[in-house]
Amino acid sequence: MAEPANDEITLVIDRSVAVVLFEFLSRTVDDADGEALIDYVEDEAEIPALWALLAGLESVLTEPMAEDYERRVLAAREAVIKRFGGAFSGKGDD
Repeated sequence: MAEPANDEITLVIDRSVAVVLFEFLSRTVDDADGEALIDYVEDEAEIPALWALLAGLESVLTEPMAEDYERRVLAAREAVIKRFGGAFSGKGDD
């Protein structure tokens, strides 16, 4: 199979996951040029790569421009937790 001329890929993810990722990236990568992630970045290329992911999500999502964006983010978070579970669920319940 030949490589696409523009070397792009297509990623298919659940809309709720996309909204949660968009919100996270908006807060951590877009604000202050990614300084919130400085302790977690291994290479300077990682922040621009996250900017590109944020821009890609922004280009396909309508939620960020919705009047009820905050409510939609909360609903998306709930859907993600329901589908995949929480990252910190059960921590400290020893």
